[in-house]
Amino acid sequence: MGAPANQATDSAVPFTAGIRLLARLARVAEQACQQTGISLPQYRLLVSLAGKSLRAGELAARVGVSRPTLTSLMDGLERNGLLQRQPVPSDRRGVRLEPTRQGLLALERAERALTARLVRLVAPEAATRLADVILELGDALDREGRPALRSAPLDL
Repeated sequence: MGAPANQATDSAVPFTAGIRLLARLARVAEQACQQTGISLPQYRLLVSLAGKSLRAGELAARVGVSRPTLTSLMDGLERNGLLQRQPVPSDRRGVRLEPTRQGLLALERAERALTARLVRLVAPEAATRLADVILELGDALDREGRPALRSAPLDL
């Protein structure tokens, strides 16, 4: 026999709280990014491109947005000098996307702001435990085939 219904519900409570916390943290992340001049979706796009160039279809899948949404994000980043489109020599219609130097600097500013904001929220004695959980969740997403937005580990 399985566990009683109340045990299953009781074990889900921390995860429900975690899901709600993630929604709140997304808003905190959005505000921190906006203070550096980019939106959270633009941040996710730049993280996905950091150190590489990708085609639009690959990038849309990695960032988890539709092609029209990706086009809008790209247009805004390109207009602000943070992203450039490069032709693909082997495909006349193909375009590869690369962050510019300014785009990489914007990414660094956003990551510093995000890290500083999160560090203020976490007690020093909990920082290592939290960092371990974050890395574990990122690894789990990678194993599922959903690359985590990761550049370097956060120093909490």
